[in-house]
Amino acid sequence: MSERESKSSNNSSVAFSKGTRTTRAQLSRLLEVRQRIKERTPEFRRFESWRYVRIHEPWRKPKGVDNHMRLSVKGWPHLVKIGYRVPKSVRYLHPSGYRDVLVHNVAELEKLSPDVDAARIAAGVGRRKRIEIAKRARELSIRILNGRNLLIGAGTASEGEEEEKTEENKNEEAQSKESQAKKKKQQSSKSKGKKKQAGKNQKKK
Repeated sequence: MSERESKSSNNSSVAFSKGTRTTRAQLSRLLEVRQRIKERTPEFRRFESWRYVRIHEPWRKPKGVDNHMRLSVKGWPHLVKIGYRVPKSVRYLHPSGYRDVLVHNVAELEKLSPDVDAARIAAGVGRRKRIEIAKRARELSIRILNGRNLLIGAGTASEGEEEEKTEENKNEEAQSKESQAKKKKQQSSKSKGKKKQAGKNQKKK
């Protein structure tokens, strides 16, 4: 048995960090916990970013001695605290429960595990290579997060090419039929001319 087959056969548990294995049931429960924590997590804003244009919104810890926000005075925005953190086993995961891995080509796709990883095709990849990656991902049973309608488009493109080929064949057949009909007309006109000349020669004699 190959390494990929041995990985795919072990569907009961998923490894996300060193020394820990999480089953799919536990993973779904932890994803629900993460969703609840995210719903109650406030939007952390930098102190007085709402007041001055020069102060941007990305979080910075307030360090002033008398800073109301640092002292957690009522009515001021919340501080970043460890209690808002989500469970470690589902941290940075996609909502589907898979690790979101950026892929640029088929070689990078083949390194992924279908039980743990889901591929996201990079923005700079062209359509032809995207279709190749999507076909290979289907063979390896790897989920693509941003590959919707890629294979459908490839199928319609191939169908369109087939239709064009059939139309070309039909046109060629029609042209060959026309050329054959012209040849027959020319041969019939030549035979008629020969018969007329033969009849005139007999009358002269």
